[in-house]
Amino acid sequence: MYLLGITLCLLAQPAGEAKAEPAPAVSESIQKLYRQDAEKYVFETGAEKPQALKLVEKPIMRWSNDDDWSGDVFMWTDKGVPAVVGCILSGPSGETNRIVFHEFHLLADKPLAPVELLTKRKWQPKEGLTRIPLADAPKPAPTAAARLTQMRQLTRKFTAHMEADGIWELRLLSQPLFHYGDEKGEVVDGALFAYVWTKGTDLEVILLLECRKHAKELVWTYAPVRFSNRQVWLKNDGKEVWRVAGHKEPGTTTDLIYTTAYARTAPKDSAKEPLPK
Repeated sequence: MYLLGITLCLLAQPAGEAKAEPAPAVSESIQKLYRQDAEKYVFETGAEKPQALKLVEKPIMRWSNDDDWSGDVFMWTDKGVPAVVGCILSGPSGETNRIVFHEFHLLADKPLAPVELLTKRKWQPKEGLTRIPLADAPKPAPTAAARLTQMRQLTRKFTAHMEADGIWELRLLSQPLFHYGDEKGEVVDGALFAYVWTKGTDLEVILLLECRKHAKELVWTYAPVRFSNRQVWLKNDGKEVWRVAGHKEPGTTTDLIYTTAYARTAPKDSAKEPLPK
């Protein structure tokens, strides 16, 4: 298996694009807090003999916005293929504290083993993320470099939108958050593309594109991924292809593919505050 590459988006500002207004700097102690929380999680496959997923060494994205919210986006993989994407995020709470939330979305096409989240919830998605054949897509190119070009071209046909005191069209970042594949595997090529809120660089929707083997042929598939508790939707060539309503977190057990909830309160100048018992 080969890993095609990971693009770390520092504050998610792609080269060559107009930048949003500068957001407040995120302290190293807050970023350390995000990493500490991410490392507490052990996700496992839902197979008969569960295998632990691997946490990617660095965040695949760091974002912030103009009202002092920020977050680091982390990836857990199964044999190099994205299986769970999560964000540890926080915002101001008074002068000295920050409230911390944990957000996760299943990317694997099969459910995971149940896991106890630090948000005091048991997460056990009842189904995996469905891949949808991409109609009218060009035939996948024979090389990884050419397929990456094709994926960038395909993303330009999609637009993502969000309801937040009005309708916002989200901004597509030019570089993929994560690029992966295995010429000998079922997923030959794949990438995750980010759509962010123009108030800053807050990630709201992810578009997963994959080149997969099907009946000895290579085909393009896609999957929309919500990364917001607001109503979001996706259009392809101007036609709506996906929409999810505003998210309401269930009780202490959730079988939804997406979950987000409060985790704790922490001092804004320290990452050493223990989780509440």
